[in-house]
Amino acid sequence: MIDHNDVDNLPLFKSLNAKTRAAIAQSAFQRDLPAGHSLVIEGMPAEFGYFILKGHVRVLRMSIDGRIQVMARLGEGSPLNFISLLVDDRHNRASIETLTPVRLLTLDAAAFDRLLTTYPDFSALLLRSFAQRIAHMSDLAANLSLYTVRARLAQFLMSLADQPPIAGGWTQDEIAAQIGTVRDVVGRLLREFEAEGL
Repeated sequence: MIDHNDVDNLPLFKSLNAKTRAAIAQSAFQRDLPAGHSLVIEGMPAEFGYFILKGHVRVLRMSIDGRIQVMARLGEGSPLNFISLLVDDRHNRASIETLTPVRLLTLDAAAFDRLLTTYPDFSALLLRSFAQRIAHMSDLAANLSLYTVRARLAQFLMSLADQPPIAGGWTQDEIAAQIGTVRDVVGRLLREFEAEGL
C-alpha cells in the first residue's frame, strides 16, 4: 500500500473522487529507482503500470542495429506502460529508462484491471492522458516524415527555450535520439547554426 498523501497530492489525480483515490492507495505500492535504471524493456511481458511521483524518465524504441528513437521524456504525474496492459498480448510496447532518481506509484496488472472496471473517473483520466499521448505521437510521426533533420533540430531547440531546464541537460546523442538522427549530424548542424549566428 502507498501513502494516501502521495495519491492525494499528485496533480493528475485531483479530478478523481476521494473513493477512487483511496482505492488507488490501497492497490498500489511505491517503487524507488536510481538514475540510469531500465524500468521496462520493450517486448517483455507487461506486468505493471506506473505513475511518476517524482523524477524523470524517457520512453524509447530501439532498432535491431541499436539506433534509438526517444518517444517521450516524462515527469511527475505521467502514467507509464498502461497501454501495454490494455493490448491483448500484454507485452511492453517500448522501453522506459530513468533519467533521474524516480519514485513510482506502481499497480500490478490485476489491480489496474480492477480500478479500470470499477472506477469510471479513473478510466476517464487514463483516456484523456492517452489522447494527449496519441496527439504527441502523431506530431512525432509527422515531424519524422515531413521535415528535414535541420528543421527538426531547429524545432527541438526552440521548444527547449520555452521549457524549464531538465536534470542533466541534453547530450548530442540524446538530441539525436529525440529527433530521429545520429550524433554526427546533430554536431554538424549545431556548428552550422553557430556559424550562421542562429
